[in-house]
Amino acid sequence: MKNRIWIIIFSVVAILCLGVWLFISKVSSPSKVVGIYQNGSLVEKIDLNSVTGQREITLSGEYGDNVILVSNGHIEMKSADCPDKICVEHGELKSSASPIVCLPNKVVIKFESSTDGADAKTGAVG
Repeated sequence: MKNRIWIIIFSVVAILCLGVWLFISKVSSPSKVVGIYQNGSLVEKIDLNSVTGQREITLSGEYGDNVILVSNGHIEMKSADCPDKICVEHGELKSSASPIVCLPNKVVIKFESSTDGADAKTGAVG
């Protein structure tokens, strides 16, 4: 009888801990806001978590067009007319440490910081 009570108490505590962990991980998940830049200027800022469906963004540059594929939680360079296609080979943007860059067409896709545009080191607003 005592063992059954301890098993029930342990199960309830485990379920509560799991629920709290799931709630905290959902609330504290980092925002997935990306910035698309061309020639150093912001073209568009997108919250990947709020995207429904799929859409393509086409940017024209000196070496042709870059087609960016945006879907819920994901962004990638679908195609590019530049000679080396390194930006297409990069695949999906996964880390702020490795942005998608097309040097010939001067296109950069990167995660935006959560500091409202202020640079943490210099305080400059970008």
